[in-house]
Amino acid sequence: MVAVSLVTALVIGVAVNTHADSLVRQAEERELHGRFDQLEEAIAASSRQAESLAALVAAIPGIGDQVAAGDRDALGRQWVPAYQQIAKTYGMEQFQFHLPPATSFLRVHSPKKFGDDLSAIRQTVVRTNNTKSATRGLEYGVAGLGVRGVVPVMAGGNHVGSVEFGLSFGQPFFDGFKKQHGVDVALHVKAGDGFKALAGTLGDSSRLNAADLAAALAGQAVIKTVQDGGVRLAVLGHVIPDYSGQPLGVIELVMDASHYAALQASGSRTLLLLIAGTLVLAALLAVVIARGITGAISEMTEAMVRISRHDFAFELKNSARSDEIGRMSQALAVVRDEAGQLARLKAEQGEMVAKLEANQAELGRSMRKQLEGLVEAAIQSNEAAVVLAKMMVDVRAAASESQGIAAAIEEMVASVNTIAQTSEDVAHEAGDAETAARDGVGAAGSARTATDALLVAVGDVGARIGDLASASQQIGDIVNQIEAIASQTNLLALNATIEAARAGEAGKGFAVVAGEVKTLASQTGKATEDIRNRIAGLKSDMDAALAAMRQSTSAVEQGRVAVDTVTGSLDSIAGRIDGVTGRMRDIAGILGQQSSAAAEVSSGTARIAALSNKNSDEINQVLEAMSRAGAVLDQRVEDFSSLGTPEAVITIAKNDHVRFKRSVVDRLLDRSQLTAAKLADHHTCRLGRWYDQVTDPAIKDHPAFARLLDPHQRVHAHGKRALELYGQGEKVAAMREVELLNDASHEVLALLDEMGRSFAPAE
Repeated sequence: MVAVSLVTALVIGVAVNTHADSLVRQAEERELHGRFDQLEEAIAASSRQAESLAALVAAIPGIGDQVAAGDRDALGRQWVPAYQQIAKTYGMEQFQFHLPPATSFLRVHSPKKFGDDLSAIRQTVVRTNNTKSATRGLEYGVAGLGVRGVVPVMAGGNHVGSVEFGLSFGQPFFDGFKKQHGVDVALHVKAGDGFKALAGTLGDSSRLNAADLAAALAGQAVIKTVQDGGVRLAVLGHVIPDYSGQPLGVIELVMDASHYAALQASGSRTLLLLIAGTLVLAALLAVVIARGITGAISEMTEAMVRISRHDFAFELKNSARSDEIGRMSQALAVVRDEAGQLARLKAEQGEMVAKLEANQAELGRSMRKQLEGLVEAAIQSNEAAVVLAKMMVDVRAAASESQGIAAAIEEMVASVNTIAQTSEDVAHEAGDAETAARDGVGAAGSARTATDALLVAVGDVGARIGDLASASQQIGDIVNQIEAIASQTNLLALNATIEAARAGEAGKGFAVVAGEVKTLASQTGKATEDIRNRIAGLKSDMDAALAAMRQSTSAVEQGRVAVDTVTGSLDSIAGRIDGVTGRMRDIAGILGQQSSAAAEVSSGTARIAALSNKNSDEINQVLEAMSRAGAVLDQRVEDFSSLGTPEAVITIAKNDHVRFKRSVVDRLLDRSQLTAAKLADHHTCRLGRWYDQVTDPAIKDHPAFARLLDPHQRVHAHGKRALELYGQGEKVAAMREVELLNDASHEVLALLDEMGRSFAPAE
C-alpha cells in the first residue's frame, strides 16, 4: 500500500511540476518578447522624432535658400547656439546639413568640420538626396551608431540638399530604457569573427555566447534562463535591423525572473508536501489498516487524481478528524487549495493574455478601418474633384460660347435691321416698277388700237389699188390718204418705241415690233412719194404695189400679235411685281419681329454667361475646400504608416496614388504650377518606389501585383500628356487625357483593393 501511494504521489508530482515549468517558460517568453517590442517601439519613436525635427527645420522659410546659396555662416548663427543649449537635455547627438549626394555642408554639432564626402558610410543621406524623400532608422556614421532622421531640403521647388537629426542610441538610450522598463539590455555587433558589446547596461556580463549571438543575428530568437547569485534570469537574443531592414546587430534582454521562480518553488513545495503527506498517509495506513482507514485513503487518492485533472470542487470528509488521517486530509486540502490557487492564477493569466490579444486585435481592426475610411474619403474626394474639374471646364466653355453667341446675335440683329430696311426700300421700288408696268400695258393697248387701224387702212389700200385701173383720177386722193396713214403710223411707232424703252427688258420685243412698224411707215411714205412722182407708170407698177400691200398686211398682222404678247407679258409682270411687293413688306415685318426676338436671346445669353462665371467661381471655392480637406486626410493617413502590415502598406499606396491624380487635376484648374517635366513617373512616385522595392513573396507573387504595372504606367503617361496639352493651350484635349487617367486609375485602385482583401485578417 505504501509503495502504491509513493508511486502515485511521484507520478502526480512529476506531472504537476512539468506543467508548472511549462507555464513559467511561456510566461517568461511572452514577457521577453513584449519587452523587445517595447524596445523596437522606443527606437521607432526616436526615429520619428528625429525625422519630425528634420522636417520642421526643412520647412522653415529661408532654410532652403541659405543652403542653395551656400551661406553656411548664416545657418550656423541661426542654429548652433540653440543646439548647444538643448542637445544634452533631449539626447541629440547630431544635427547637420548635406549637399547632394552626401557632402557635409554644416555640422551644427561640430560647425568647424565640413566639406567631407559621406557617401561611403551614410547611405541614409544618399538615399534621401537620390529619392528626394525622408529616410529614418538606425545607421552608423562618423560619430558612431545613432537613430537618424533625414529629410530633403527644397528651395523654390528645387531639391538643394538634406537636413539630418541624430538621436542617441548609445549608453543614454539603454540607461533610459532600463529605468523605464526595469530590464537590462545590450547591443552586440559583429566584430571580425566574433561579437562585441557596443552599448548597454550589462557591462561585460553577457549571458549569450558567440553561438547564441550568431543564431540570433541569423534571425532565430534565442531564449534561455540562467542563475546569477541565486537569482533566476530570463535572457532573450533578437536581431535588430538598420534603416533598410538589414541586420544591424543583436539585442540582448536580461530580465529578473525570480517572481516566476518563486511561483515554481511554491508549486514544488506544495508538491513535496503532497508527497510527504502521501507517505505519511501510507505509513499510517499500514499501522491502522485493520481499523478500517482504507476509505479515507481512497478518498484522498481520488482527491489527488481530481487535483491532477484540475478538478478542485470537492470536500474532504475526513479533514475534521484529529488523527493522522485528518491531518493528511487537511494537508491534502491545503494542496487542493494551493493547486486551485495556481490554476486560478493560470486562468487569470490566460484571460489577461486573451484580453490583451483581443484588445490588440480590436485596435488593429479599428486602425485598419480608420485607415480604409480615410483613404476611401480621399478617393471619393478626388473623384468629386475630377467631376468638378470637368464641370468647371464645361462651365468656362459655356461662358465663353455664350459671350460669343451674344456678340453674334447682336451682329445678327444689326444685319436683320439692315435687311428689313432694305426690304422696305425694295418694296417701294417694286411698287414703282408695278406702276410703270401698268403704264406699259396701257401704252401697249394704244399700240394695238393703232395697229388695228393700220391693218384696216392697208386693207383699204389694197382694195383701192385694185380699182386704180378704172379710177386713176382718185389716185391723188388715195395718195394723200396713204401719206396721212403713213404719218400716223410713224407717230404711233415713235410712241411705241418710247413705251418699250420705259418698259425696260420686258419691252424689248415690243420695241422690235415698233421698229418694224416705223420701217413700214417709212416704206409706205416712200411708196406714196414714188406713186406721186410716177403716176404715169401706175398701171405698170400695180402688181408690185399689190405685192407690197400684201407684205404690209402680213407685217401689220405680226405687229398686232407682238403687241398682244407684250401686253400680256406686261400685265403678268405687273401682277408678279405686286406679289413681290407684298412679300417684301411681309418679310420686313417678320424681320422686325425676329430682330426683337434676337435681342431678347442676346440678353438671355449674356445672363447665361454671367451665371456661368459665377458657377465657375463657386466650383473653385468648393475645390479649394476639398483641397484643404485632402491635406488633412493625407496627414492622417501618414500617421498610420508605422503599421507596416501588407494591408496597411497597400492602403497607404492607394492614397499616394490618389494624391498624384489630384496634383494633375489641380494644375488643370490653375491651382498649382506643376509641369510635365516635374511630374513623377511610375518608378519615382511613392507607389512606384514601393512596387519596385517589394520583396515579400506573398505580395510579389499575388496575381494582381503583376497586372498593376500596365494601368499604373498609363496613369502617369496620361497625366504627363494632360500637362503637356494644357501647357500648349489645348484645355479640352487635356481634360480628355484626365478622363483616360481616371479610367486607368480606377483599374489601379481595383487591383490594390484585390490585393488588400487578400491580406486583410479574418474578422
